Amino acid sequence: MSKLKLPRSEIAFRKEYKELMQQKFLTTVFRPGNRVFPSWRGYALGEVVTARIIEKPGNDLLHIPPTFNDVKILLRIKSLEIKSLSELMLEDFVGSSPDVQSVSDLKNHLERIYKKLPEEYDETITRIEFEYVSSPKEHDVCVLDTVESVAE
Repeated sequence: MSKLKLPRSEIAFRKEYKELMQQKFLTTVFRPGNRVFPSWRGYALGEVVTARIIEKPGNDLLHIPPTFNDVKILLRIKSLEIKSLSELMLEDFVGSSPDVQSVSDLKNHLERIYKKLPEEYDETITRIEFEYVSSPKEHDVCVLDTVESVAE
């Protein structure tokens, strides 16, 4: 089954994290599987992407995209690490949301958001660290507003 394709220039956040994003508190997130470009929904080190806030979650399996509100926040990808859940250390959670501060928290979070057990993505996650930017600089790598064309 093909996967829902969304613009590579965006990274989605649930509505409950809107304030953390607007206050620039959140600097680390976790996504299931390998999210390093050219992988599906992957990002590259140094890319500037737009954080979008989900008003209504979509459904990958049914090919229903999420609905976003009007908030757009520019982020630069500072670090990408593919790890097993068992490799995560306490310091990996620095900058993460208050509800994700341990491996147990992360497992619960990923299951709630993605409706998948850790075994379904081989307990592999990508830790994404980012910084907030006011506008892209000339030397920044910006992702084009195109639909991801990576083979599934």
